[in-house]
Amino acid sequence: MALSSAKHESFYVTSGGGADEVSAKNLTNATNGWAAEKAEGCTKYISDPILGPLIYQLQQMQDEIDYLRTEISANKDKTGITTSQANAITANTAKTSFPGLGTSSTTALAGDTTTISGAQASAITANTAKTSMTLGTSGSTALAGDTKIVGYVGSSDTNITIGNMASATAKGQTTYTLPITVTQSGTDKLGNPTTLTKTATLTLT
Repeated sequence: MALSSAKHESFYVTSGGGADEVSAKNLTNATNGWAAEKAEGCTKYISDPILGPLIYQLQQMQDEIDYLRTEISANKDKTGITTSQANAITANTAKTSFPGLGTSSTTALAGDTTTISGAQASAITANTAKTSMTLGTSGSTALAGDTKIVGYVGSSDTNITIGNMASATAKGQTTYTLPITVTQSGTDKLGNPTTLTKTATLTLT
């Protein structure tokens, strides 16, 4: 909430050379006159039926200002801030203007601004090291949709090879067959390399 504009106005100014500047002589006379009246408790003023109530209210406001100054001083002693800091708080001269709503680090975030955690930000950064997917026909690549599967390696010493499907028609009926070859590599008791090959044909219906 912004501070409202002041409603009071100055009675006079002491510089500027304008029509509202008080003369040094008049200011001296007023100062001396006030000192004389104050020494007598403002007897003439306070006893006047018109000026008396005004003097009373002015004194009430002065007492209130003195009370506020005491509270500010007490707060300074409790919190450990300096007198200049307390004065700055009172005058609000150290305020920082509200920068407005936004999405950057220098503005307050609007209620519907999406934020991410530090871990999410790190995960996004780490994703820059990703390996792009490559289509192909080898075991280290994803198979393209039209890649023909012609073999399968079951283990380090067993290979399974699937041949092309064939068809034959007899008496109006078509039969489909699929040849499979399994080859196993190893060693015999003497450590010599051996190879065992078995074949089979699957009939598909």
